[in-house]
Amino acid sequence: MLRFIAQSEAKVETMPKRGRPYVYPQLNMLLFFVVMQLKGIHRFKAMAKHIKYRYEWFGFEQAPSRKTIRRRFLDMPGYIRWLLPNIARQISQTDQRFQLRIGYVDKSVFRALGGIWHRKHRLLGIVPHPSIDTDASWAKSAYHGWRYGYGLHLIVNELRFPLAATVTTASAPDKHQLWPLLNGLLPELHLIVGDAGYRAARTIQQLWTRLEVFVLTCKPFEVLSKFKSWYNVWLQKSEASLIYRRRKPSVEPTFALIKELFGLKGESQLPYGGLPKVRAYLLICVATLQLMMTFNLILDNKIGESEHFLALTL
Repeated sequence: MLRFIAQSEAKVETMPKRGRPYVYPQLNMLLFFVVMQLKGIHRFKAMAKHIKYRYEWFGFEQAPSRKTIRRRFLDMPGYIRWLLPNIARQISQTDQRFQLRIGYVDKSVFRALGGIWHRKHRLLGIVPHPSIDTDASWAKSAYHGWRYGYGLHLIVNELRFPLAATVTTASAPDKHQLWPLLNGLLPELHLIVGDAGYRAARTIQQLWTRLEVFVLTCKPFEVLSKFKSWYNVWLQKSEASLIYRRRKPSVEPTFALIKELFGLKGESQLPYGGLPKVRAYLLICVATLQLMMTFNLILDNKIGESEHFLALTL
């Protein structure tokens, strides 16, 4: 498994890093965290205990301490945000089905660990129970109604392969996440397909004029300007309707697979509290899914099949 990830990373440009080289390489640490999360080992003390006599499995010369594990866990988001589009780009160069021209974007809200912070208490600055994660926020889910937690913003291709991801508190507007999500997918990506959360004329116009990325949303604008009129013409074409209908069967099953792999279905809570830890955890979940799908491509398995991958890691 380590050789597989190393070969994948070696084919993309190395992520720059200032200062001393890591004692424990990034890709080795990623593999370690992938295995820990799939095993349901979330506490850093338990991770340190688990690796104490197994560090050679992950290519380490010695076991990392609990303090090192915690620090490197919190450092994972930057590396994963760099790795996701680069691995996707590598796959697209060898398999035309995994092109980067079109991306399907959405957000899924995950329930925060502990109690919920009601609006009346939040406005007064009162935290009625110590278990409440005060970094989390409220958002309305189409499936679960109002939920207190965090949002995972994800871009996938038509085959549900993750291209980019970012994590915010639940209330962060979807449209504001397009810029960081697209950062690693340019210049290949030209069309992004999203629901009503991304139907913001100013953002759509800026992405088109600055990056030449067209944002395809659910319906035309009613109050018209010159740009909105131009946009509506494109939105009403039959090709646009056909592409938009592919969004739901592309991105929503990807979230479902993440929730199934990591036990986050229904009202299950996240295993961590606080934005820094939740961000690292959810991005590790996405990286795990991308690695699993890449592994399945190599073995010519069904892309969403998890049995063989889990047999390697558990």
